[in-house]
Amino acid sequence: MERKEFFDWLSTYTDAEKCLECFDHQKDFFRVNTLKITKEHFLEISKLKCEQSPTYDLAFEQKEQTQIGKTWEYFLGYIYPQSLPSILVSTILDPKPGETVGDVAAAPGSKFSHLAALMNNTGILFGNDQKEKLSALYATINRMNVLNCIVMFGDAVKMKLPFEFDKLLVDAPCTALGSGPEAYTRWDVSHSQKISFLQEKMLIRAFDNLKQGGELVYSTCTYAKEENEEVVKKLLEARSDNARLADINVEFPHAKGLSDYGSEFAKTIRIYPQHLNSEGFFVAKIKKL
Repeated sequence: MERKEFFDWLSTYTDAEKCLECFDHQKDFFRVNTLKITKEHFLEISKLKCEQSPTYDLAFEQKEQTQIGKTWEYFLGYIYPQSLPSILVSTILDPKPGETVGDVAAAPGSKFSHLAALMNNTGILFGNDQKEKLSALYATINRMNVLNCIVMFGDAVKMKLPFEFDKLLVDAPCTALGSGPEAYTRWDVSHSQKISFLQEKMLIRAFDNLKQGGELVYSTCTYAKEENEEVVKKLLEARSDNARLADINVEFPHAKGLSDYGSEFAKTIRIYPQHLNSEGFFVAKIKKL
């Protein structure tokens, strides 16, 4: 898709001019890993030029061009380079110590390792992904000192386990329009329509693995409604007896989900680059009654 065509399409969702301007100048962030070091100790010993985000106290904006993956802070597992919205997704799921939590598309481990930190390495943290992606996940687990995990490989569409979850994360494979300034050049609407079928099946299967009263977060780093509100709407219709959208109570800048699919979608959130000077995201929280 050409930039002008993408601009017109994006204008149906948000202020495309502001979005693309910020899109081309996204800031780089990393997260301090409290499984290895406290924020205070990190700030004492690290020489990285960074500034704490006002949105989340463990997220830091890089203030100089540094290859984070080549720093000793990264090598020792003290930090994880991650966009700010990606960091915030795990806080929206809000796993508690001692809970049974799952990440059905866990590799390479950015959110997975954050979930472990939020759980203080207690309870059970289950991770699943395709077999060829597990080496990256294992590397993150080892570097970040994740101890409370079980890992398996399998088709998330067919996943059925002998236990149920308090919390589940479905950070679904998507067209990633929010992830980089050139993503739209490899995309058209038909791509979103094709992948939404997989996303829907993943989401319904994950929901069926929740305990009664459990909560699920569905997230993507894309803008297309076909991969976001439409997928969630299909889950709500397929499990109309016990699936309900839950409020996402956050204070950082964001837009409400599209009302095209019903007024209740104001409970979902859309994060555009102009909100946090980072990548775009969609997030929905669903409760199993």
